[in-house]
Amino acid sequence: MDNGYKEEIGKLLKATDDINFEIRTLRKDNENLTANNNKKIVELQKKMESVEFNLKDTFTKTGEEKVQTKMGFTTWKTMDVKFNFTDKAIKEIETIYPETATKYIKVTKTLIKVPLKKDIIDEKVSLTLDSLLLVAQARKFVYKYTGGNL
Repeated sequence: MDNGYKEEIGKLLKATDDINFEIRTLRKDNENLTANNNKKIVELQKKMESVEFNLKDTFTKTGEEKVQTKMGFTTWKTMDVKFNFTDKAIKEIETIYPETATKYIKVTKTLIKVPLKKDIIDEKVSLTLDSLLLVAQARKFVYKYTGGNL
């Protein structure tokens, strides 16, 4: 029994297509309208790089550690030491400092859900573990407008 629902659903599906078309059109218009601004931004970024280079060069020539002006200041910021590690660092630390290695090395473990879920469904892993629980999810509403006539 139809009760006119099919026609109403058809109209609503057509409305979703019309709305999606309008959104796509507005996004395209937005791309075109902002293209000019994007070009200007790139030009300004290049100009900023040049000004920052000149500022750093001029500041370097002063020989000062800090220059204060009415407009602001420039200074040489002291940076922390940067550590670079190779792949051998963990093994070397474990070998040379075994008693304190856990202080410097973190080991993480995570569940690999896809094969675990498959093995639970295939009953290779039991759900009697307190830590494993499968929860049914609510149905998800989906739709697709295929372009047919009402």
